[in-house]
Amino acid sequence: MSLVLAAVLVGGGALLAGVAGFIRKGQRASSVANKQSEAAALPAAAPTPLRSAGFEIELGDVIEVSGRELWLEQAWLLSEANDPVAAVFEASEAIVLSLPPPASTLYWLEEVSLALPEETPSSIESRGVRFERVRRLPVQIAPLGKSVPLPWNEGLLSEYRGLGGDALWVLGRGKHCRVWQGRALLASDVVRWGGGAQTLE
Repeated sequence: MSLVLAAVLVGGGALLAGVAGFIRKGQRASSVANKQSEAAALPAAAPTPLRSAGFEIELGDVIEVSGRELWLEQAWLLSEANDPVAAVFEASEAIVLSLPPPASTLYWLEEVSLALPEETPSSIESRGVRFERVRRLPVQIAPLGKSVPLPWNEGLLSEYRGLGGDALWVLGRGKHCRVWQGRALLASDVVRWGGGAQTLE
């Protein structure tokens, strides 16, 4: 094979790769634009408990976390003495826990199975990570929209933190609890498409 022919083949391959990348970027941009226009086309909804409390996401919203899309199909509001302290959202791929302002932090979590004593300990080790408890609150638990009620309408919410954004949350009472482990998300990790309860109808 001549050097000229080899150069032509290499150049042609690079050109095709560039065109394919351009097409993928165009498709991605088109998808983003479509989602934004769909969200904008939805009529304004009446205030909900989450919106009233200043939460950044809502039941029925679609969010994107590091390129993975989540549809928040179920949600529960956790309150202490009628003051919202957290909202737990369930999607098919993950659990998202949201804190209200001024923190407004989102956590990407998955449910884990841990044997815990009646009294939640001050520290927990799970999946090779050590967590320290930073707070524990008695909360009322209210399902939002048509979400399936949890086994209890009140319990204790315990927040644990590890290093580098690792997080673990325990909700329940005694041995009857649910445990979620994951990490805190940076603002740059999350794209909010919106949608709200209309997407569940």
